[in-house]
Amino acid sequence: MNQQEQQLRTLIREGIRIVKERRKKQTTSEEDRLRKVIRHYITEVSRKTAVADKVIHKNTGINVLDALLKRIIVQIEDSFTNLSSDTKERESFRYHFLTNFLGLLNPIDANRGAPNVQLNEVDFDVTVEQDDVINSTPDAEKFLPSRPQDIDAAKEDAEKKESGFVKLDSDDPYVQQGAEAAEQALVNVEQQIVTAYEGLIAPEDAAAFKDWGLTNLKLYFDKFEGEMGDSIKKEPPSPDYPPPDTKTEEDAEELEALNEDIIYEI
Repeated sequence: MNQQEQQLRTLIREGIRIVKERRKKQTTSEEDRLRKVIRHYITEVSRKTAVADKVIHKNTGINVLDALLKRIIVQIEDSFTNLSSDTKERESFRYHFLTNFLGLLNPIDANRGAPNVQLNEVDFDVTVEQDDVINSTPDAEKFLPSRPQDIDAAKEDAEKKESGFVKLDSDDPYVQQGAEAAEQALVNVEQQIVTAYEGLIAPEDAAAFKDWGLTNLKLYFDKFEGEMGDSIKKEPPSPDYPPPDTKTEEDAEELEALNEDIIYEI
């Protein structure tokens, strides 16, 4: 092989290598573009599906409640279905959760309805003629604890109010256990409920949230209970079970005759 042929072969190999690299880069680039297009379409379909699945109600309060339930209902279900020892546990859970759900909302309603009082100098002008003011019953809510025993009592009251969870006075351990589970479940979702309800300024929206919220919780508790009852399915049938009654009419007649003979001999 002369020098020219060797150079020609080298040039051909180099040309083939360059062509292969270009094709490889081109293929990689096309694959990248294809992946981007596919990801784009997947994102668009997911977004449109999510929008299509969302139901818009004619009331803002119901829309807020719908979004809230999607975030918290699974947590409530887990706490409820963990109580599998006795139905009284779940009945207690249901009662305590529903009662204290309303207990979360009622103070917010009270604060909304509280008048915005502006005091003037006239309000502090007390004269001897104002017997009705002097003799009126003092407002216990304005009491300021100053003595040690009053301070301790106020702390105990504050701790009770801070928990704010109403419980039945029951000695039944299942009722107590259901109440404890309901309290913990409500603590886990309490802030989300309060935040959602506080954001509803319009009275009709707040009323719809409260009404539909209580109703939907009841319906969900019915579903949870029903699904727990259905969790134990019927066992599969077996052709040989239960065993057939093998006694024939002849056997029955013989047994009856034997009994009559025994009675006659006695």
